[in-house]
Amino acid sequence: MDAGVQIRTIEPGDRAAVLDLYRKHYWRSHCLFLNPDFFHWQFDLPPGNAPLGGDQSVVAVDRHGQLLAHYGLAATDCSLRGKPLRGGNMLSWLTIPEARGRGLGHRLLGWVIERHDFLFSRSPLPTSLPIFRRLGFRYFQQCRRWIAVLDAPATLALAVDASDAAARRAEARAVRCPTSESFSVGREVPPGASALARMVLADSMTFDRTDAYLRWRYEQHPCLRYEFIWLGAAAAPDCVAVVRVENVTGRPGRVLRVVEFLSSRTHAVSLANAVFAFGKQQGCAFADAFGVSERFLAGFVAAGGFDTIEEPELRLPHLFQPWTAQVETPGLLIYGRRTGEGEGRLGGADDTSLIHLTKGDNSLDWPSWDPAAGRQAFAPAIAGNGAVAA
Repeated sequence: MDAGVQIRTIEPGDRAAVLDLYRKHYWRSHCLFLNPDFFHWQFDLPPGNAPLGGDQSVVAVDRHGQLLAHYGLAATDCSLRGKPLRGGNMLSWLTIPEARGRGLGHRLLGWVIERHDFLFSRSPLPTSLPIFRRLGFRYFQQCRRWIAVLDAPATLALAVDASDAAARRAEARAVRCPTSESFSVGREVPPGASALARMVLADSMTFDRTDAYLRWRYEQHPCLRYEFIWLGAAAAPDCVAVVRVENVTGRPGRVLRVVEFLSSRTHAVSLANAVFAFGKQQGCAFADAFGVSERFLAGFVAAGGFDTIEEPELRLPHLFQPWTAQVETPGLLIYGRRTGEGEGRLGGADDTSLIHLTKGDNSLDWPSWDPAAGRQAFAPAIAGNGAVAA
């Protein structure tokens, strides 16, 4: 690779070239980053970026200052069993065609991992996966997914194959929501949510759920609307979930996305029952949650949810903008630096039972990449904007 290439944090003067790069060379015909409201929220506003001076994406430029590559990156505080780490969500990587296959990608990613303790990305392209692996990333071909059937007939209507076996399994798996205790719902972060998160996630590897993070991620999202569900007082909740109701296009139906599920074991089943009751109130066919470790969804499972591998007859897609037959969940890439002695030599990616990752991390909560459906899902943000987003 040309020795004159410089790899560095993005500067304000790079922004126009970055947008032009995605406009010309993005591998799909539609790109969410071309939505200016979303781009601003995703790269300028993350609370982890502000102390570092703003957008923390990485660019490669040649000796003449021409942009060769962009890696969209958001700095995010994280911790391993309470020990602070420097983390990053790796969101998008794009290189101009003429600079590919010359070692630039290896240099670019090497620059990133030198400056972070824990990194998370999703669904790499086959051409880039070998580079990640050479640099020590762990690759999980599919993240795990848990389902709770709220309405059996509506769930069957969204299934890939509405066979008799699928109908029987949907009916058998339908949750009953026996909870009689009250729960609260609101769009603003409960004041005690971050303290609860610290307690629940104290023995995990997690991107921190601070007040600033929760407000940015769920109150300030330019395109999607979230609800907080909690039991107990808002200032000191017993448990908290974050959910999003997603309307299906192409087929009638609604799905409840469980984006955060934060509870001690004492209240986990009650939280799951509250989430399921809310989903039924909203007319959702089923609830689903994504992640790595089932440890954090134990209450969801105990209340009637299940891992999708347990029900091969009940094949439920995970892309709904519009509905597709896609049942394979996204792949995950995780990097964790190993430092210190003794247990300190265990990095954040060495014990998956500790890894807390949800749809609230990275791009796991982006809707499907369909232009027409994207115009519906993101209508508030792209009204009057000629760029096609999804």
